[in-house]
Amino acid sequence: MEGKDLTQGNLLKNMIKFCIPLLITNLLNSMYNIVDGIWVGRLVGDEGMAAITNCWPITMIASSVLSAIAVTTSVMVAQRFSSTNKENIKKIITPIYIVSILLGIITSVILIITSDMWLKILNTPEEILFISKQYLIIYLTGYIFYFFADTIVEGIRATGDSKIPMILLTTINVINIILDPIFIWMGLGVVGAAVASMTAMIIGLIINLIYINRKTKLLKFNIKFIKLNKEFLKEVFKLGFPMLFAELSTIFTIMVEVYVSNSLGVVGSSSYGIVSKLQSFFYVIGTSIKSMITIVVAQFIGKKALESLSKIMKNGLKIILVPTILIALFLLISSRWFCSIFTNSEEVINMAIDYLSIVGIAFVSIPLSQLMMGFVLGVGNTRFAFVTLAIASIAEIIILLGIEYYCNEPLLALGVSILAWYIADIVCCSGYYFSNKWKKKVIA
Repeated sequence: MEGKDLTQGNLLKNMIKFCIPLLITNLLNSMYNIVDGIWVGRLVGDEGMAAITNCWPITMIASSVLSAIAVTTSVMVAQRFSSTNKENIKKIITPIYIVSILLGIITSVILIITSDMWLKILNTPEEILFISKQYLIIYLTGYIFYFFADTIVEGIRATGDSKIPMILLTTINVINIILDPIFIWMGLGVVGAAVASMTAMIIGLIINLIYINRKTKLLKFNIKFIKLNKEFLKEVFKLGFPMLFAELSTIFTIMVEVYVSNSLGVVGSSSYGIVSKLQSFFYVIGTSIKSMITIVVAQFIGKKALESLSKIMKNGLKIILVPTILIALFLLISSRWFCSIFTNSEEVINMAIDYLSIVGIAFVSIPLSQLMMGFVLGVGNTRFAFVTLAIASIAEIIILLGIEYYCNEPLLALGVSILAWYIADIVCCSGYYFSNKWKKKVIA
């Protein structure tokens, strides 16, 4: 059988087996981001790191659109996969591919055209403005191909198969890691890192297309089902649009964070960028848990087995316990070492360490935050996800700007406000889960 029905067999075992490839995939993806930062930081310098940091929230806008497509794909495919008629997946997957291609083109083109505006909004230091724009144009061009590639991966994952996506995404990351230093050493600098990313994204899409055409029946691109009918669009909009706005609210918050870090100049921007790399590393665990919970919950809902959802969450808590402890230990023991691999500047390292001492508590809460959000998404209530992330973002921005204005302490403001974001997210999602209001939505 194509894929795996996660509702069959030992639930905890299924969840762990599904989560491990996810964890490896996200770990390798995070390792790429870290290695990319190391190459740029070491071979280009602090200005190169600052340039990537300023491009990050802008590329995250594209990622937010892609995340909306990914969640929509996961929920729609997973619920149909565990139902009595898996063949219905064929009717929706090609239209989903079409939507992802169109949104990839539209999003990247708009961001490229408006790149000057975004960089000015972020208060990007003048000395890195030009190379930041170059990086953005090339990277976002490659992202057009990645939209389609990632949608294919999410479709495969939603059928309960997390091993093949691990292989496909690892291939893209390995190509990227190999090409990064080559293009940088060729004299392209930060632009070289963008060229490496674009090349890897294009090759990755080609590999993904070859796989689904040769190895899958349910997920093939089929011109027979290319029509975007009313019911399909209604379901996509219902799931995707709230998720898009939810992601954009988070991206807006990141932009405010970068703006505040830029008030400390290139050193502040570089320090914030280094700590953000560490945050993305911890997000490996969080996003793995979120993806796993989303798909498992969606499959059980597709089978209308609501009585098992509480057991899923209890198992999720067991799974995140050890990783959460490891995050806390890493922050206590290895923070300075981590910061020092990106730069030789003691000023940057010390500032990053000071920032970490404040924001580290927030990082420990990442797995729990993502566990609860995974449940909300698996239920298919992306509207509540939007409300939750909007509340968290508003709370962070108010606290961030308030502390910055009254105390003029950018690092303190960043650390405390990011912790507030995670607390708000956990409280909202937990309240939704324990209220049992989601049962009415699922039954409806």
